[in-house]
Amino acid sequence: MAPKRYLHRPTVLKDLSIIAAVNLFLFIIYTQVDLLEKIYFYSREYETYQLDEIIPLGISITLSLLIFSYRRIKELSLLAGTLEKMSLVDPLTGLPNRRAGQISLISWCELAQKKDQPFTVFQVDLDKFKKINDGYGQVVGDAVIQHVAQRLNNVIPYSAQIFRWLDDNFLVVVPAKDIISPNEFALQLQECVNGKIMPATLSLTCSIAYAIWQKADSVEHLLHNIEDALIQAKHKGAGNIQAA
Repeated sequence: MAPKRYLHRPTVLKDLSIIAAVNLFLFIIYTQVDLLEKIYFYSREYETYQLDEIIPLGISITLSLLIFSYRRIKELSLLAGTLEKMSLVDPLTGLPNRRAGQISLISWCELAQKKDQPFTVFQVDLDKFKKINDGYGQVVGDAVIQHVAQRLNNVIPYSAQIFRWLDDNFLVVVPAKDIISPNEFALQLQECVNGKIMPATLSLTCSIAYAIWQKADSVEHLLHNIEDALIQAKHKGAGNIQAA
């Protein structure tokens, strides 16, 4: 059956109310009129009409339609689930995308608030990536992004999450307990990116900003802080690390 999240609650409640009202109305009629008995005597009186065969046929058709409807609803549910997953994945890198990151950060903040489990958000931005696209073309640029995504994904802890945030920008979320210090982890991220990603391309560097979750921090506040820190890092020049 379709998962609850795919059901439009107001419409479902409205339809159930209509179905309940119609069936209640019919029940009242049935209590006043013995419909089955009338149909039975009518079928005996007019045996040539073969009404006694039509009634079971109606029941079997009803059951068949119920099975058909269930299977179509189940297929639509699977399709909706597939489309939802596709909407949360970056098609180029296969990483969760910005929308997935925003949804996930809400869970990170709620868990941190509830269980006092702080985390750190790192924003990794490739420096002067436009030179790669301008000098080697979009296809090579896309390949470089894919390699960077793979390198970052390989270096982060199992408990961490990585998202392709914007173009040549990635977001990494790590539990505080799983890294020695945010600055050292930022250096590790830089080490796996800096240099030649592909033999024929220019060497890359990346600037990194990070923000440590504080009690009562909202997702908006956290992202605003890290964006400001990244702007500061970029103003200082390529390859800088800036704490929020």
